[in-house]
Amino acid sequence: VCRCYCLSNYCIEKSVSSASSEVRKHERDLETGVLGLWTDEEDSRLTGYQDENELEGRQAAARELILQPWASEHPSFFAELQRLTQFITTTEVNCSVVQDSDGNQSTHSPGHLDVLCINHWKGKWGCVAYSFSLDGKDAAFLDTVLYAGCEVHRFDPSGRGSREPASIKNHRAWLDWRNPRRHAGLVGNVQHRLLDIMDSLGHTMVDVLRMDLESAEWRILESWIKDGTLRRINQLILTIHMQWAGFEVGGAEEEVVRFWYSVLRALRISGLRLVHSAHGPGHIVLRHKLADSHSSYTLSWIRTSEQPR
Repeated sequence: VCRCYCLSNYCIEKSVSSASSEVRKHERDLETGVLGLWTDEEDSRLTGYQDENELEGRQAAARELILQPWASEHPSFFAELQRLTQFITTTEVNCSVVQDSDGNQSTHSPGHLDVLCINHWKGKWGCVAYSFSLDGKDAAFLDTVLYAGCEVHRFDPSGRGSREPASIKNHRAWLDWRNPRRHAGLVGNVQHRLLDIMDSLGHTMVDVLRMDLESAEWRILESWIKDGTLRRINQLILTIHMQWAGFEVGGAEEEVVRFWYSVLRALRISGLRLVHSAHGPGHIVLRHKLADSHSSYTLSWIRTSEQPR
């Protein structure tokens, strides 16, 4: 199993139906603050889409998440999961020139510990890297982006980052998708939107962002789609968790997986491309034990065209 991190086009690898009743339920969920996955009007509109390019064009211009059409004529958990799995295990970008953590370069496909793909790295601007991790498993990532000369910020509300090198800027802060109460700077264990964190630190773009949010990733990503933050990230290393639906995500199993797929599809529509996929341990997806599926995946995405700074 390996993980790949991309850094301005260089990669770091590390070994290591009865819909109406459900619609009414989701509308009630919306009133109580639980995520509803669609409304009657939206669902009827989406079922009319046959041209995927048209749907993607609408998503690219939208500030709301547009659900993708169902994977099959009749909504099915297994059809949705098969489509999602194929999507997150099919990479689109390859790296041909790699560099390991000691600075050695070679021209073969990456497959070693802690290597970077540097095909298009220009180094025209200072690199900014963010890491959101509660488990301390981001050590190799931190070392690599430091070696690359990045300005590195690590976010962990537990304060464990105080043991990191002084060159890593540690913040006792965490990500949220909601608007928190206003505070001056990043103080204490307050949760913040990514947009507010970037503004507080004076960053208009993040070159590479690594996050493992323990099932909060779905609502976080949805919020980035809504507020445009997603387009301010050039590289995204994301761990997704599929044992359960996620924080404030509700609905029948097939609806949840369709929502997951729509969120990840929106990453691609924003200009990000999947460069590496690695599954984690376990085979539980929404309480189903499935030999051919995995409970988590770490996905590395790269923006193939630079965003203006």
